[in-house]
Amino acid sequence: MRKPPSFTRRLQWRLEYAIYLTVEKLIGLLSPRCACRVGGWLGSLVGRLSARHRRIVERNLRIAFAGEKSPAELELLAREVFCKAGANLIASFCTASMTPEALNRVVEMENPEVLTEAFSTGKGVIGVLAHMGNWEALAQKFPQVMPPGVQAGEIYRPLNNPLLDARVVATRQRMGLRLFAKSGNPLALASFLRVGGGLGIMSDQRAIGIGETVPFFGRLTVCTPLPAVLARRTGARVVGISVTTTSRGKWRIKFHPLAGESTTENCMRLLEVVMRESPSDVFWLQDRWRVSFEQPQYAPGKAPKEGVTWGTAQKKRRCLVWLEAGAGPVPALQHVEPDDLALEYSVPAEAPRPAWLGDDAVLHVRPVLNRRRLIAEEISRIDRAAILPLDFVYAPNGPHKVVAVCGQMGMPVATTPEGNA
Repeated sequence: MRKPPSFTRRLQWRLEYAIYLTVEKLIGLLSPRCACRVGGWLGSLVGRLSARHRRIVERNLRIAFAGEKSPAELELLAREVFCKAGANLIASFCTASMTPEALNRVVEMENPEVLTEAFSTGKGVIGVLAHMGNWEALAQKFPQVMPPGVQAGEIYRPLNNPLLDARVVATRQRMGLRLFAKSGNPLALASFLRVGGGLGIMSDQRAIGIGETVPFFGRLTVCTPLPAVLARRTGARVVGISVTTTSRGKWRIKFHPLAGESTTENCMRLLEVVMRESPSDVFWLQDRWRVSFEQPQYAPGKAPKEGVTWGTAQKKRRCLVWLEAGAGPVPALQHVEPDDLALEYSVPAEAPRPAWLGDDAVLHVRPVLNRRRLIAEEISRIDRAAILPLDFVYAPNGPHKVVAVCGQMGMPVATTPEGNA
């Protein structure tokens, strides 16, 4: 039997709920355009003040658009991401309570024939979604674009605060959207699709444990297999759905067809198409390609299925091996996929090139670094020396200063072949 929540926890829930209602009422007084203006300012402020979130966004963008965008373009895009994330968040309070007529004035549709054609089989449709744009506008509009007699559904994560959760559920259900808890029975999802429903699935988050390792923006990573599994078991069609900002306070929902069979790899390719529709509208604040701090060399998740190998990854993970003068061959990292890892070496300027390094090794010669600030600057310089970001540092047998600096920078570091042990 579950223990009832304490008085303090119940009081916390009520305070959070009161604050939420107050914010909701105040923002409800604004037009979507004004809400976007306020939210854009708040988002930009977070981008300037939060170094941790700024690092996450910049790293995600460098991995996703390596070789496609210049450093200057990525810097500008990162600023736009914070601005639009704030604008879409605040504006979502407005669109969540709009009448259908008011919603139609700020949300337009593109390629609705893609959705109509997908529903023509009568076996249901799976919408592959990203955390992108004004998600509440999509939640309210999605039931309206269903064919007559067809219900729209969405998988959502219940909030920890039951009062807030009930409020959010009621808001999203007011237009007829059916909600399925993320931890619910998958058979309910299959049954919903078999009767012809339209189910939206957020597919841009990591899926450690149950995920499938496939390419995503050119890097092998763990992705959710749910859209592909449900499509194969029910015969449902898969479409991509993007939500982009067309102007301040207005958005476009666009439908994208799936190319090829309903495999996880093809679904993630479709998700890339969705996210590329407007990269600045994507919520890049999730640490999508997170590196383990315990074993940074370890690629989490299951091994790729037949036909997909680590060698097919276009964007390898970068590892900087920090060498001291006279260092011998370093112990090889364990639990590592060699074809997925690109090793680089930092050596002191006063020391000769290690004879055991191959001629093709990537070498970074560093000056004397007697302060932690200088070490941090050198690691940052090496990080920026390539298009892809540095994923972790391997400092065999220390030195302790480098390990401490990496900790301050939020850079994963391994000091032994097994990881951090």
